[in-house]
Amino acid sequence: MNKPLYFGPVARPLFGMLHLPLGATRQTGILICNSWGTEYLRTYRGLRELAQSLSASGFPVLRFDYGGTGDSGGDARSSCLNGWIDELGLAARALSAETGCSDLCLLGLRFGALLAQEAIATGVVAAQAVALWDSPPSGEVFVANLQQMDLALNHKRSSERRVRSQLVPPARDELLGHEWPVGLAADIAKLPGLRRDLPGRVIFVSRDRIPPDSVESIRLPDAGHWSDVERIHSPWLPSASFRIVTERLADGLK
Repeated sequence: MNKPLYFGPVARPLFGMLHLPLGATRQTGILICNSWGTEYLRTYRGLRELAQSLSASGFPVLRFDYGGTGDSGGDARSSCLNGWIDELGLAARALSAETGCSDLCLLGLRFGALLAQEAIATGVVAAQAVALWDSPPSGEVFVANLQQMDLALNHKRSSERRVRSQLVPPARDELLGHEWPVGLAADIAKLPGLRRDLPGRVIFVSRDRIPPDSVESIRLPDAGHWSDVERIHSPWLPSASFRIVTERLADGLK
């Protein structure tokens, strides 16, 4: 069963979608932390399918849009990293209040994985587990990848129009067609990669990246193709990976 809801400050309400089990409900709620920009759009359907798969296994699940994005309130031009991290805390409390779950697992995809780690490390969210799906090696690498794709896409479009000589440098406040506030890149670039100081279980989820031996991992059959400009508008729907992740989380969480 799906239940839309708004939560957080009245002046900047956050929109979320609860996916509730129809049968017995587990003690652990799962908060999905999505990525940003084109990756948010590309993975929207896939994360909905994943949430439905997890709820069918008994987990109450919450997906939500960060402030200034999607259906949440706020101006994208005023978005900031610390604000998004604080919103994970608001979302965690909303999930607990709505479902009564006693434990929490953050499941972060790409940029969302970096946010999830930071929210736990700074004490904004108290979670018993975090699953990091295709987490970038660092915030700096994530930003550089977006910037390289932005340049490649501009060159591609210019070439298709046969006006390469008129190529206009990308605007500083826009990236891949999305609002990109000045200063956001510098803040995101400071985010570390895989953290070893997080409390609770850390589960590394990927096909292409292998974590240190001491970190629990789920090896996926599907690649994300996150750096492929040709796939920038192609839906991300790795159903086989969704089944594997759901089964592993169902086996390991209450």
